[in-house]
Amino acid sequence: MNWLKQVREKWKELKQTDSLLWLVTLGHAFTHWCPATFYLLLPFLVRELDLTYSQAGFLITIRAAANLAVNIPSGMLVDIIGRRGLLMALALLCTGIPYFFVGLSYSYFWVVFFMAFVGVGNYLWHPAAISTLSEKYPERRGFAIAIHAVGPNVGESLAPLLVGVLLLYFSWRNALFLNLIPGLLIAIVLWKFLFGKPEMQSQGRAGISFSYYLNGIKSMAQNSHLVLLICAAGMRSMTQSGLHTFLPIYLTHHVGLSSALAGLYLSVAQTAGMISTPLAGGISDRSGRKPVITAGLISTSIVLIALAYFQVTWLFIAVLALLGFFLYAIRPVIWAWVLDIGPKEMGGTTVSVFSGAQSVFSSLSPVLCGFIADRWGILAAFYFLAGTIFLANFVILSIPEVRKERAALLKKPAEAR
Repeated sequence: MNWLKQVREKWKELKQTDSLLWLVTLGHAFTHWCPATFYLLLPFLVRELDLTYSQAGFLITIRAAANLAVNIPSGMLVDIIGRRGLLMALALLCTGIPYFFVGLSYSYFWVVFFMAFVGVGNYLWHPAAISTLSEKYPERRGFAIAIHAVGPNVGESLAPLLVGVLLLYFSWRNALFLNLIPGLLIAIVLWKFLFGKPEMQSQGRAGISFSYYLNGIKSMAQNSHLVLLICAAGMRSMTQSGLHTFLPIYLTHHVGLSSALAGLYLSVAQTAGMISTPLAGGISDRSGRKPVITAGLISTSIVLIALAYFQVTWLFIAVLALLGFFLYAIRPVIWAWVLDIGPKEMGGTTVSVFSGAQSVFSSLSPVLCGFIADRWGILAAFYFLAGTIFLANFVILSIPEVRKERAALLKKPAEAR
């Protein structure tokens, strides 16, 4: 049977993948663990500080907007200095600590202040990690980036489960403090088995000159297909950011679920995404990026409308599973397509510009959804998100794709950098 053949091929790819990809994926999981935790804690913070939906949305908006300053410098450091392993290690150190200070804050001003720093580690991680994988696995770029993208699904599926249970016994502040423990453990493992190795510290591609870098920036700005693809990816990020912010609030405040059950529901969406992500990445390597992205965008929009329209509690598990399956599957495929058409020597900057554009769109979504929810109800915000991701599909359809020959399976283990 055809699907059995695809499963066997995918299993063969996984067995031929070396430790570099798995360890980088583990680090990526932690950079998303803390944000996933905060989304579940947000309803409790909103209740304690008596915040409006707009104020809650602004907390996520300020995080995305403030970290735009990190994107371009981080990509430039990756391409000019070339010390990707060091930058990944620094990213792990910068992840999680700002959330600790959010837990110490008792006024909205200080919460907003520390939220401006919570994404530094995450945005520093992507240019170094994704450009490394893109260069190490050029023939299976979609698959490698998809495995890397499984990291957030792992972190964002386990975090709500654990924190949802912790909230039954601890305050949201204590849960935020305890949340640092898994991050410290992951950082130790990564340092011991990857970043702490002498070859990881000594190796690294020589950086490019600053004049060459500026020419590359000009080339990227003149690539209309790259610009359109980044805009479409930003629209998808708007949907994801809006859902991350208001879906926990909807499940706890309006549906009346307990924190543990809400965490379970959110975990189901992430788990479904964890299954679909490597499948979508591998299919895009063989069949092209555009068909996979188009199918995912349309399906996500339909599922979102169903979520808002039917409002049947016992169907939430199935609907959220479908939502996670389609929404997260297309994320690594867009990354791979961007790196396919971006300048090869400027992978770090391509990733940072891409992340920066997504941050712009993501920063708009929570505050817009908060404004809509305050005036027309929280379900209206979900309809808005469905329309946004549906519109992104028209942008994707306007971008031509140059089909590649089918790539060989991963054969050669990558050296740690």
